[in-house]
Amino acid sequence: MNKYLNKIELVKNYRGCWELDPFKGCVYAKLNNNKGCYEICYATKLAKTRGYDFGEVIKREFISEKHFDDISKKLKKIPFVRMGVMCDPSHNWEHTLNIVERIKPFQKNIVIVTKHQNILTDKQLLRLKGTIVNTSISALDNEKQIDIRLNQYNKLKNYCKSVLRVNTADFNNQKLKEIQNNLLNNENVIHNILRFPKEHKLVKEGIINVKKYIFLDTNVYASKHDENTFFSYCDKCPDMCGAEIEQNKLSRWLL
Repeated sequence: MNKYLNKIELVKNYRGCWELDPFKGCVYAKLNNNKGCYEICYATKLAKTRGYDFGEVIKREFISEKHFDDISKKLKKIPFVRMGVMCDPSHNWEHTLNIVERIKPFQKNIVIVTKHQNILTDKQLLRLKGTIVNTSISALDNEKQIDIRLNQYNKLKNYCKSVLRVNTADFNNQKLKEIQNNLLNNENVIHNILRFPKEHKLVKEGIINVKKYIFLDTNVYASKHDENTFFSYCDKCPDMCGAEIEQNKLSRWLL
């Protein structure tokens, strides 16, 4: 199997989002017969197609001052940067926060997407000032996971911009519908549509409805609880992961 390098990279992914992952890999990749969260983790699937063991977490960092300078110059020119595309930054909060503090002078819109595998200490919470933290959550999470994630989402409101990133689906199951509605009934909520293939067990069992959509110029099956929910490239997204982008800066970025 291929192994990720420890050199951190600033890249624009296929959805048009700039990412700076402090790790590559995720401990959740080994869940559900190595298919990751909900058996549909796109990062796990992508890593596998490229020959990587996504269950092995590799810490990534700046390898030289020149490397850092090159990335910092690019950070000044983009509207926001996201951590947690091909990893969970909570794997090691101390390392993630060290990266955040180094890049803060060059980028004010730093988005961290996390399921809170590990809980932030009080001292670490103080270091998140000025960031945007997206707490990823779903009605498909178990009760303990939901409690931990909601607790962290609410606690983070006192330290940074706290966003609840709800992984939504069109449920037939009444209990799951109610859990999802309760999650959506929070402040600073954004939606992330789950892409379930027709052969997924929850689809076969009639728990989740799926339809065919065009997503990033490709036909995919997905589960939309609301047909009006945005489902396309990042540069057209009204949410921007909770980042507040100046219109003139966003316009320059779209050119």
